[in-house]
Amino acid sequence: MVNNFILWGKVGKIVLSLPGVHERPAYGTPAFYVGKKIFTRLKEDGETLVVYNNNRDEWIASNLDTFFFTAHYKDYPLLLIDLKAVSNHDLQELLVTSWKIRVSKKLLKDFET
Repeated sequence: MVNNFILWGKVGKIVLSLPGVHERPAYGTPAFYVGKKIFTRLKEDGETLVVYNNNRDEWIASNLDTFFFTAHYKDYPLLLIDLKAVSNHDLQELLVTSWKIRVSKKLLKDFET
């Protein structure tokens, strides 16, 4: 069994390199914010990550064992990720994308230049 701290540490290693990111709880679980906006959080099971994503269906179609959503998230641009199964490359891409969706235009512009 993978330690949940290791899984969350993997996420932190990626997102803490992005500008404006800080950690604080959300819904009783660890989460990362950019400014006042949450962009990713750990679900209560400690093994599933929630990220913002505008291409959820494509990700799910690419790997049903790793990417999914529940009825609770069906009306929101959110994707659930099995942290035990996701590749480091996909995790990085998804976290940066989630950050870009939630970051201010100014901070995004500064990041991309």
